[in-house]
Amino acid sequence: MRSLGARLDTCLSLINGERCITDVGTDHGRLPVYALKQGRTERAVAVDISEKSLRKATLLAEKEGVTITAVVCDGLTAVKQEDAPLVIIAGMGGREIVKIIEEAPFPLERAIFVPHTHAAVLRAYLRDRDVRIERDITVREGDHYYPVLLVDFRLPWRETDNIYVGGEGEARVAYIEMRLGKIEEYLTYTDDPALKEEKEILQSVYRS
Repeated sequence: MRSLGARLDTCLSLINGERCITDVGTDHGRLPVYALKQGRTERAVAVDISEKSLRKATLLAEKEGVTITAVVCDGLTAVKQEDAPLVIIAGMGGREIVKIIEEAPFPLERAIFVPHTHAAVLRAYLRDRDVRIERDITVREGDHYYPVLLVDFRLPWRETDNIYVGGEGEARVAYIEMRLGKIEEYLTYTDDPALKEEKEILQSVYRS
């Protein structure tokens, strides 16, 4: 089966034996469709605010010989709790993901998040609510780095984790090196204590 790219391939690898997944912001629906094709889930719900995107997702499902449930809504607002034992959001910023969690009509159990921006904001939100990040994998796709987070809302935060970088992934070291270089550049014209804290933590992780 063809690759879906580093982000979605990593998401797929974290879906195993689910009774149902809900993919929020599904766009063309590739993730739920291929999760069904690979037998990683029994059912899949594709959610998007765009009816046009959902039509594409439905057509892809028909082409690949699987069936998805399409739901037009913002975030999880029209999703049934029983359809969302595993929620996937892989295409938004960390702030938008936090907003979806906050506005969800039910408490989340487990999730896979791929924040394209503001990953530290999302991690800090989970830390402050004592939520466990089970896996935090750094991947590279093209010229960009992305964290893929497997989250369990039923378990407590681990004090060994931090909000700036995950603990695994082939692209992890390269990301830390890139980010430290940018922080050094930023600190030439700002005295931001948050950047200094991030630099200190990343250096500590890099040396370990």
